[in-house]
Amino acid sequence: MPPCLTRLWRSLRPRRSGGASAAPRSELPQVRRALLHAIDDCDGPPAEQLQHRIRSARSHRDLWLLRSDAYRLIALQHCQAVADERLQHLLHLFEGWVAPPERCRVG
Repeated sequence: MPPCLTRLWRSLRPRRSGGASAAPRSELPQVRRALLHAIDDCDGPPAEQLQHRIRSARSHRDLWLLRSDAYRLIALQHCQAVADERLQHLLHLFEGWVAPPERCRVG
């Protein structure tokens, strides 16, 4: 089953209350640091502007929307495969903050 469908399926199932298996939500500074780390080796004015926008983001949703800019920057300075890999590693940080159908969107 594709990962997006798996996440959607899991989101529709009832959650256990108070179980230890429930992953804690990622805090905003943690997500911000991870996104900044993903573009850490990118340079130039576009990278500096994106770093500023990431630091200025006020919510998980704001950071989620900046992913496409991060993807574009990484793909231009490295390649699409690197951008895919780096941003794929960030998806778990948005669980509980961004609706599952939105998390299925690419880039």
